[in-house]
Amino acid sequence: MKALADKRYAKREIALFIFCLVVMSILYGTPRLFSEGPSRLFFRELLVDCTIMAICCLPVWWLHFRKWTGLPMKRRFALHFLTGILYYVLWVILYQFYNRQVGLPLMTGRQMFQNIGPNLLFYIQVFSSLHIDLFFREREAQRQREKELVDLAYRARIDSLKAQIQPHFLFNTLSSISASVPVEQEHTRVLIAQLADIFRYALQATREELVPLWKELEFMETYLVLEKSRFGKRLEFEIDSAKCDRQAYIPPMLLQPLVENAIKHAIEPALNGGKVVITCRTEGKRNYFRIENTGLVYHGNVEDMFKGDGVGLSNTAKRIETQYGEKLQVAITGRGAMSISFYIPIT
Repeated sequence: MKALADKRYAKREIALFIFCLVVMSILYGTPRLFSEGPSRLFFRELLVDCTIMAICCLPVWWLHFRKWTGLPMKRRFALHFLTGILYYVLWVILYQFYNRQVGLPLMTGRQMFQNIGPNLLFYIQVFSSLHIDLFFREREAQRQREKELVDLAYRARIDSLKAQIQPHFLFNTLSSISASVPVEQEHTRVLIAQLADIFRYALQATREELVPLWKELEFMETYLVLEKSRFGKRLEFEIDSAKCDRQAYIPPMLLQPLVENAIKHAIEPALNGGKVVITCRTEGKRNYFRIENTGLVYHGNVEDMFKGDGVGLSNTAKRIETQYGEKLQVAITGRGAMSISFYIPIT
C-alpha cells in the first residue's frame, strides 16, 4: 500500500510541476510571441527555458520532498533560502553553458541580476504548489493514523469488557487450586501463582494506556518462566535491560505478542528448541527493543510474515507506527536467528 501511495503522490508532484512550467511558459512566452511572432527560434528558446528550469528544480525537489520529509514544515520553508540560491546558481551555470555551446554571448552581471525576479517567481510558484500538496498529504496521513488509533481503542475497550467477565472468580479459583496442592508439589503451587499474576497483569493492562517498563519486563520474565516449565530444556531465555531506562512508560502487553510469536513459530517446531533474548537499551531520548530468537530457520520473505493468519506481529507493528510513528524492523541473521527491533520515545 505504501509503495502505491508513493507512486500516486509522485505522479501528483510531477503533474503540479508540469502545470507550473506551462503557466510560466504562458506568462513569459506570450509577450515575446506577440512581439516577435511564432518562429523556430522562439519555440527552441522556450523549450530550452523550460528544460533548464526543470533541471534546476530537480535537486531542490529531491532535498525538500525526499530527503527532508521528516523535518517540520517551518524548517523546510527556512531551508528554501539556501536551496533558492542553489537553484539560481544552477540556472546561471546551465545558461552560460548553453550560450557558449550555441555561440551566443555570455550573460553579463546585470543580466544575471535582472533574471533573479522571474526565476524567484517561478521558484515560489513551483514549491508553494508542492508544499500545499504535501500539507494535504500529511493531513490525510494524520487522519488515517487517528482513525487507526480510534479503531485500536475501540477494540481495546471490547477486549477490556471481555476480560472483566468474572475476573475475581478466576483469581479465586486459581487460589483455591493452589491451596489444594500438596506441600510436596511446591513447584506446581508456584506455577499456579505465576499464572494468576499473568492473568492479573493482563487484566490490568486492559485498563491502562501506559505501564512502567520495569513492570512490563517483570511480566515478560514470569511469562517466559511459565513457558520454560512447558518446554523444559528446549527453551532458554535471557532479558538484558541493564542499559535501559526502566522507569520509562510503554504500552502494556507490547513485547508479549512478539515473544509468543517467536516461541510458536521458531522454538516449538524445532527439535532442539531454541533461545529467546529480550534486549532493551536507552539511546538518547528513545528506548531500543530487540527480541531475538533461534530455533527453526525462517526461509520465506520477511514481508510475508505480516500477511499471515497471526495477528500478533502485524498488530504490534500497527500499534508502534500509529502511536509513535516508528517502524518494526525484522531481520534474519546469517546464523539463522531472527530479530525484531523497534524504538519507542521515552515518556
